[in-house]
This record gives sequence, structure tokens and C-alpha cells, in this order.
Amino acid sequence: MTNTTRALSRVLFLAVFLATGALLTTAAAAATAPAGQRPTPLALVGPDTLTTNDLEIELALMRVRNVDNASAQPIEPRDVLKRMTQNQLIVQEGYRMGLEQEFSVRNQTAESVRNECMKALLDSVVLSIPAEAKDVHEKRRLAVKNYLDRLARTWGASVDSTLLRSLDFGSADPAEQTRLRESKAVLARLSPTRTLTVADFSRELRFVEFHGLVGKPDAAERRDKVLREYFSEYLLNLQLKAQRMDQTPRMKLLRRRLERNAVLEEGLRVLLTVEFAPTEAQIKAYYKENAAEVTPPARIKVASLKVATEEIAAELRIKLLKGTTAKWLAANDARVVKGASPFPADWIDPEAIGLKRGELSVGEVPNPYGVPGGWVVAQITEIEKTQPQPLDTCRDRILSLMNREQTRGHLMEILDRLEVESPITILPGAEAEVTRILAETAAAEDKTKTETGTAAPAAR
Repeated sequence: MTNTTRALSRVLFLAVFLATGALLTTAAAAATAPAGQRPTPLALVGPDTLTTNDLEIELALMRVRNVDNASAQPIEPRDVLKRMTQNQLIVQEGYRMGLEQEFSVRNQTAESVRNECMKALLDSVVLSIPAEAKDVHEKRRLAVKNYLDRLARTWGASVDSTLLRSLDFGSADPAEQTRLRESKAVLARLSPTRTLTVADFSRELRFVEFHGLVGKPDAAERRDKVLREYFSEYLLNLQLKAQRMDQTPRMKLLRRRLERNAVLEEGLRVLLTVEFAPTEAQIKAYYKENAAEVTPPARIKVASLKVATEEIAAELRIKLLKGTTAKWLAANDARVVKGASPFPADWIDPEAIGLKRGELSVGEVPNPYGVPGGWVVAQITEIEKTQPQPLDTCRDRILSLMNREQTRGHLMEILDRLEVESPITILPGAEAEVTRILAETAAAEDKTKTETGTAAPAAR
């Protein structure tokens, strides 16, 4: 079993024992539209038709990529369609190159399908206990345990518990560690034709506990946990093969989807592997032309006043815009709260007071700010003059930008060539359909955030 399989299996079992249920992956969920729902064609890419099914997958993948990007820009329907069609061009080229036969693609696809089958199998067990049942977590955990016990009896699998208790992986004795690595004693019978020796298990344990268990006070508990997970995963694999779960229509469709995505990834890797070796003259020229990319953002200084109400703040804002200085208002307008300025008088980042960089000017007066105990009106008095970083200190950044630009240019050349072979046609009504689905998706996400209490508070 691969390290990836072992990691996924442990996550899977943890999810089941926490009674969260076995969840489908993004690709699996998007691969199965509701029964009777016919996908709507959106675009033609040569001989292939992209539909709303493909759109759902693309949107799901985009959400995964942006999960930690709270400031992600709104998705434009035209951009989504462009990404879908360009990806399909790369997929077509990948299949022409035979990339579906590459080991990385076949292994990734097979592993993903196998894990989805395992999730589906355990899901059927977990969901046999209704969510509203009393002590549902514990009952679902016991349901899985009982199911695995039945599989062990079915496949003639067993563990020598006496031998297991004698395996002291926490021992610092070199002789004991040698015995554990070399012993051919049968620790478990996995099926009538396969056994697991102590040496076999020691190798498996090293994959999981790669720092070892020597000196660990919970070495015995960790040992038992690793064997339990390995044993259970092996039984589930036997059952999956017996039930031929990977041959169901749903899993066959999932396999095609996963293979397609793996071909896309491998195709991009192969097609975009180009030499990047700019000369010093090219680096200096690029640095000069793109100095703004390595110029620190300008900070600002502001003069600020605090007052009691929003109405007063609005009046003072107008006075500032007409030329009255904040210093004069502080000295002569009794409505200004006396004391230190509410905002620092030194250099500050514009974002600290809600201003966007690149849209600043001396004398600008933003709308008043609501603060504890009142309102603040502020005026920009100075904008920092900044210089590009010296090339020696930002060379890596410049090289990264150059490499990215070269890669993007190379990709555009490839896509232009591929589109000659597979012309792209966006079908009538496609943008409207994408707009509709985007709106429905956003509404569903907002509803989920509201119900789970994760929605951001409304802006003032």
C-alpha cells in the first residue's frame, strides 16, 4: 500500500469514528448529477462538448483553490468558460501524447477511485444509523466496528493478540529492535493465502511512525492503532474487489473524470517544461521595465479629528475639502474632542484606515470612520516617495516574474496552436447559464455560512 493510501485511510477512519460520515471528494460529488437532470451544453472544443457537469467540476475545483483566499475576486462567467475550454485543449493534447498511460496518471486515478469506493462502502454502514438516533456517534462507531469484525470472519482474518502484546517497539534494547525488524513470526492472518509477519509489520510501522517509538510512553497504543488501521484497510480492499465496486456506473464515471484531471495536470507539466536561462542584460532590462513590481507600497500621513456624531464628522469633512486645515479645526471648533489625534501622525499603511493603494492623493478626505465613542474624520497630508529595491536585493523576485511571464507566453502559444486543431465555440446562452449557476452556488454558500454561523458580519 502506498503512503498516500495509508494517509487517506487514516483520515477516512478518523472521519468515520467521529461520526461525520464518509464524504465524497469534490470530483466525485460533481461527477454525479441528480437522476433525470440532463446537462446543458455550454461550449464545443473540437469534437468535445463541455456541459454544466463540467462547469460544476470546474467551480468546485476553483473553490478548493480559493478556500484560504477570503478576498477572492468575483468570478466572471466569461472567465470560467475560457478556463474550461482552455483546459479541455490541454486535455485533448495530453491524450494525443498518451499521457493516460503514464504511471503517475494511472496510479493517481486508481488510488482515488479505490478510496472513493472505500468511502462509499463505509458510508453505507455509517448511514444505517439515522442522524437523529440517540448517541449517534457511538452507535455509528460500533456499527463500523461490527462490520469490520464480520469482514474478518468472512475472509478468515485474525490477529495473534498474545504475540502483538509482546512486541515492545518502545524498547531501547538494540537486540529487541533487531528481533522486531527480522522476526518471521506470523502476527496476523489477512486471508487464507496471506499473512503478516512481525518484520512486515515493523516496516509498515516505520512508514507511519517514521520517528520511531523508542522511548515513547504510548508506544503500545500507537502500535495497536497502526495494526488496527492496516488490518481494517486490507479487509475493506478485499470486500471492494469482491463486490466489484469500481465497476459501478458511478465509479466508472468518476474514473473518467479523475483520469481527465490527472491528464490535465500531467499535460501542463510536460508542455510547460521549457528552459529558463535569461541573460544578465535581459534581467536588467526586465527590472527596469517592471520597477513597480519591486517598489515598496507607499505609506501615508494623515491629520485626524474625533467628534461625537456622524453628522458633525460629515460637516468637518466638507470644511476640510474646502481648504480648512485639521489643525485650525482642532483649535477653533469646540465640537472636536480634545487630546491626541485618533490616528497616528507618523507613516501608516493606507489599508490600516480602509484606503486602497494606488487611489490616493494629498488632501483626500475619506468618508468618516465610526470608532468606539464617536466618529473620526481624516485627511491625507503626505504620501511617501518610494524607490524600487536594488536589483541585488530583489533578483529572485525578478527572476520569478520573468519565469512566470515566459511560462504564460509559452502557454498562450500552445493554446493558439491547439485551437487551430480544435476550434472553440461558445454556445448561445452559455454565459447566461453560467451566470445562473454562479448565482445559485453563491446563494447556497451564503445560506450555509449563515446556518453555521461562519458568515462575515455586514459592513457598516
